[in-house]
Amino acid sequence: MKTVEFYYDLVSPYSYLAHREVSRICREHGAELALRPMLLGAVHNAVGLQAPIETKPKARYQARDIQRWAERYGLPIDFPNPFPFRTLKTMRAAMFLKDRGELEAFTREAFALYWEEGGAPKGLEEADEDGPVSEAARRIGADPDEVLAGASAPEAKEALKAATGGAVERGVFAAPTFFVGEEMFWGNDRLDFVEVALGRG
Repeated sequence: MKTVEFYYDLVSPYSYLAHREVSRICREHGAELALRPMLLGAVHNAVGLQAPIETKPKARYQARDIQRWAERYGLPIDFPNPFPFRTLKTMRAAMFLKDRGELEAFTREAFALYWEEGGAPKGLEEADEDGPVSEAARRIGADPDEVLAGASAPEAKEALKAATGGAVERGVFAAPTFFVGEEMFWGNDRLDFVEVALGRG
């Protein structure tokens, strides 16, 4: 069975846009979707990139571009305010839940909460993530206090650090990034190429 590896951070609007589409592509091709959480800000810092939001003309364009893609995919979108929002604890929670086999469900519910329902963290302090992480945990039937504790544990912190470093070592510089075998594709607008790669052979 072929595998599509999906590197993402829940702060990334294009990762939100890509998630349902790449899931569909994998189902239709009988491929496995392997989720690869990472911390996007740390990736940008490691490779020397600024987030698009830092360039005002690009930020204005990107806001409309995201809306266009949401319309094309038939996805609801309620652009978070403020943006970018903090996801350090969120992505540590993702690593904690990955070990429990609950990463896909958490990712799906957190994307919906953060990008469709106005539920993204409202500030940049650690505590600002507690409510959203707890709500996403409740939605998948996990104990919110257990997930918050797991996200704050040294194991989750180290796991996210290692996953982010591994992404950079592999050549990832932004999100979403996909791998089919060792072939890399960046951006939700490259999903056609992902589909072609799955169809080879």
